[in-house]
Amino acid sequence: MKKFYPLTGAIISVFIALLGQVLRARREEMLSSLLVLLGSFINAFLSWLWIQYIIQRDRPAGYGWKALVAVTGCIVVSIALFYLLRDVAEVRNRMEVLQRSMKAVYFLLVARGLILGGFLYFIAFLLRMSALSQQSRLENARLKQENLQARLSLLQEQIRPHFLFNSLGTLRTMVQEPPAREFIQRLSEVYRYLLGSRMADMVELKAELDFTQAYLHILRERFEDALIADIQIPAAYYNKKIPPSTLQLLIENAVKHNVATIETPLRIRIFVDGADRLVVSNSLQRKTVANESPGTGTGLSNIRERYRILTGSDISIKEEVDGFSVSVFLLDSRS
Repeated sequence: MKKFYPLTGAIISVFIALLGQVLRARREEMLSSLLVLLGSFINAFLSWLWIQYIIQRDRPAGYGWKALVAVTGCIVVSIALFYLLRDVAEVRNRMEVLQRSMKAVYFLLVARGLILGGFLYFIAFLLRMSALSQQSRLENARLKQENLQARLSLLQEQIRPHFLFNSLGTLRTMVQEPPAREFIQRLSEVYRYLLGSRMADMVELKAELDFTQAYLHILRERFEDALIADIQIPAAYYNKKIPPSTLQLLIENAVKHNVATIETPLRIRIFVDGADRLVVSNSLQRKTVANESPGTGTGLSNIRERYRILTGSDISIKEEVDGFSVSVFLLDSRS
């Protein structure tokens, strides 16, 4: 939003107009008309508004070019007002005195516009720099406030997850049945991984696989023999990097969109294709429209966007008659 400082411009214009009257008084021109005084004010004020408009525009880019355009406009304003006031007695008398040399009239008008424009541009430039400096200070103060608020929010968010994590540990000690204790233990491992990796851009594949095993244990409690998962990852790839929760999102995507029953179990296979690409494939047995909840593609979109930001590469999605697979790059540990 442009700010033209009209009050400042009006005060400066009044000062310039009165100064002109004082100078004329020294030349024994005490009877200068009020119209000439008003004309001087209008000349200065219009020049001020023009300079403010130019100095706050994006183009011309440099302040040197802005000064040139601004002062040129002030000269034009000065000449235009001269012709508008040419019937005023004082102006007419001066024209008659200088009638033999109109070049002198134009020289005076150009000089007046040049001096007035330069003076007003200097003041406008100082105001502009002061406003930008103040805006920068306010922006820095706002960013500091937002940073402090974000840090406070992060500390507050850390309290709730740790409380739940500790509660799971307490619950496990209260339960005696081995299956229930195992389920709580796996749930605790899943939650601990999510809690520890939520601020990380990349994690080692070994940590991601351990988390995936815990997540699959929870899914098997729900689907039992309707879900079959086969993970074949050589140990040589354990130190590779991958965005956290990538495998969990891909498995979740397969479970969400496919039927899993004892008769037709959902088969999920996780392996490396030999080209540093991790592949998650599943048998394709899509749910019917009536049974399937509307999907937003959030999981695949999330993975794709993270890979685009972190590596500049894309994930590969392949759908066949009886299978669906997604492959992602495994990154070096130094990445």
